[in-house]
Amino acid sequence: MSWLPHKVNLKWILLVGSLLLPLVVRSPFVLHVIILIGIYVILTDALNFVTGFAGQLALGIAAFVTIGGYTGALLMLNNDWSFWTALVAGGAAGFLSGLILGVLSLRLRGDYLGMVTLGFSEIVRIVAINLVPVTRGPMGLPGIPRPEILGYLFHGDIPYYYLLLALIIFTHVTIERMLFSRFGRACLAIRDDESAAAAMGVQAYQYKVLAFCISSAYAGLAGVFYASWTTLFSPDSFQLVDSIMVSVMNTLGGIGSLLGSFPGAVILASLPEIFRPFTTGARVASLRLALVGLIMLFLVIFRPQGIAGMSIDPVFISLEPIRRWFTRRQDKVDENKEAKQ
Repeated sequence: MSWLPHKVNLKWILLVGSLLLPLVVRSPFVLHVIILIGIYVILTDALNFVTGFAGQLALGIAAFVTIGGYTGALLMLNNDWSFWTALVAGGAAGFLSGLILGVLSLRLRGDYLGMVTLGFSEIVRIVAINLVPVTRGPMGLPGIPRPEILGYLFHGDIPYYYLLLALIIFTHVTIERMLFSRFGRACLAIRDDESAAAAMGVQAYQYKVLAFCISSAYAGLAGVFYASWTTLFSPDSFQLVDSIMVSVMNTLGGIGSLLGSFPGAVILASLPEIFRPFTTGARVASLRLALVGLIMLFLVIFRPQGIAGMSIDPVFISLEPIRRWFTRRQDKVDENKEAKQ
């Protein structure tokens, strides 16, 4: 068994499993839920970048999803932009809105910054509701075009699943690359002790603003994807409760962990859908809030560091049990051959 490694990086297992998942999942409902989970994975990664790695309490990520979603939807509907250019524009809109809010608010720290971002999220939603000539108010924007590649127009959830997987890989790889760069090391230093980092010459304010902008850009990309996937975007597509949900997903998975977004998003996004057949629509929303309370209680008591911990080091899975199983199997085959001789 020399060809089989002793251990393998968990991210490669997740990648292979994700590529093969549509071949196994036959239920359209299950695939729909998986795509919803994937969107939350991107949002949790985005929040984790500014909260877990730069140490800034941001609780209004829904605002940047809304800004990105409306930007992409309006450009596709009114200006006949393709999905791909609208996707870039949505990310840029998230980046610029993050820059404006970051410049104005990131001199604040802790709970004060969290309150500002929460308030900004509600302001964006209220503006979207009342800016009827542009956003159509609570009715939202229907008929948002689907992506097209080489003449192939997306139909069904499977093409969207692989597009979302590409966005998740892009988000995760770029965050990982930035973390191990000079910029990433500066963000980690600010998270651990901002005053000490500033004393060592780190321009803390500029780095915090840049981290906030990048996080907002990821959220804007997710907003454009969501708008095209559902073909409808409204002020209620992402609300304050969604910002709180993403924050809890981040805490559940592990603040500051590269892989923490996956378990957090899977658990919190899938459980309400699992119980949906047994509850009414209003009760599903109540169930989400109840799950948030129970999970936060569990984390405080049993696992404050989250499921994946608080480390940026890669996670490896041991393959020794598989190696031993193959070895025993090969030994038995050899014994049978010797017995026959």
